[in-house]
Amino acid sequence: MGITRLLGGALLAYVLILGAGPAFAQQQVDKAANATAAVVTTTTTTTATPPAAGVQETAAATAEPAALPTLPASNDAPPVEPADPLAAFKQAAGANAQPADPANNAPVPTPGGFQQPADGLAADQNVELPLSDEDLAAKEADLQQKAREQAFDSALNGLMPMSPDQIRAMLDKYRVTRDASESRIGGTPRPEITVQTVSLEPGVTPPVIKLSPGHVTSVTMMDVTGEPWPVQDVSWGGNFEIISPEDGGHIIRISPMGATEVGNMSVQLVGLKTPVTFTLETQLEVVQYRFDARIPEYGPKAAPPIIDPGSTDVQAGTDKAIGQILDGVPPAGTEKVRLAGVDARTSVFRIGPSTYLRTPLTLLSPGWSASAKSADGMTVYVVNDTPVFLLSDRGRMVRAVVENNKAEP
Repeated sequence: MGITRLLGGALLAYVLILGAGPAFAQQQVDKAANATAAVVTTTTTTTATPPAAGVQETAAATAEPAALPTLPASNDAPPVEPADPLAAFKQAAGANAQPADPANNAPVPTPGGFQQPADGLAADQNVELPLSDEDLAAKEADLQQKAREQAFDSALNGLMPMSPDQIRAMLDKYRVTRDASESRIGGTPRPEITVQTVSLEPGVTPPVIKLSPGHVTSVTMMDVTGEPWPVQDVSWGGNFEIISPEDGGHIIRISPMGATEVGNMSVQLVGLKTPVTFTLETQLEVVQYRFDARIPEYGPKAAPPIIDPGSTDVQAGTDKAIGQILDGVPPAGTEKVRLAGVDARTSVFRIGPSTYLRTPLTLLSPGWSASAKSADGMTVYVVNDTPVFLLSDRGRMVRAVVENNKAEP
């Protein structure tokens, strides 16, 4: 118990030493050391001669706690706060500072060039001067105008992001690409107009109608006299678009739906028991714009001849020379004879002993042995060699004279 009190006193002395000056601390240390040595001596003596049991318990019960030693007052001065080196400058600045202007609550600049903050504002806070109503309205209008311009630019860029030069370049590129992708293979086909006699005999190959993609071919049905022959029914096979004629019509229109299509067509004519057949063939080099199919029979609209030629060989219409001369392309070796008294629409051709008269007029004399007529009114007559032809031009008689049997160069 005594040792505990001694240690507590020593600890208290140590704490007090920390708060006192060096001299005072050294005195307290010396006094504490002497007191500790005396206490230790007394404790040793007491331990050597222990008292009786009863006396020890009574002494322990009645003993009062020992009082701590009182420390003398220190003569050392308390620590002094360090002096502020800017105290004199601050005092001078406070004396020279001028009060704020109460009119606009803005501080007056100091002589050093620094402006003090206004009342109630921080040093780093900006001071905004009040604006008039006109200035506020002008500022608001300016902001609205800028907002409109930005919205217009955004909408314009969204709707038309490309410049005019870029658009032109894109269109030029599109044109070149489209021309390359849609260009026709083989170029433009050569057009033809054909007049051909269709044979009704069995075993004869049907005529071929030349078609081409992107082109319409008109097939005209007519009789041996060149009069239209009405079509009753049309059927076909293959990838073609065929438009049948109207009731009583005689023209059939055909368009191929591909570049390499092949098929056939069967035409039933009014009053003819045998159907007329054709072969449909798609080509890229040649296309027949018009195909006049002449049937070697008299149709329901056939006009009676003005002069009966007697034994007219209708099958002579199958002569290839008649068809070629009717098309305006005479066969090789044909001699063309000059005529006087008629225009250039009438001409005479000689092939060996046969003479062919090609004219849109009606032949009155001499008589002919065969004839062929196209849908456009042109007729070819097969006649004997003669120096004069009598023709009818809408009821007016015309004389066509062969000029000394001279052929054109």
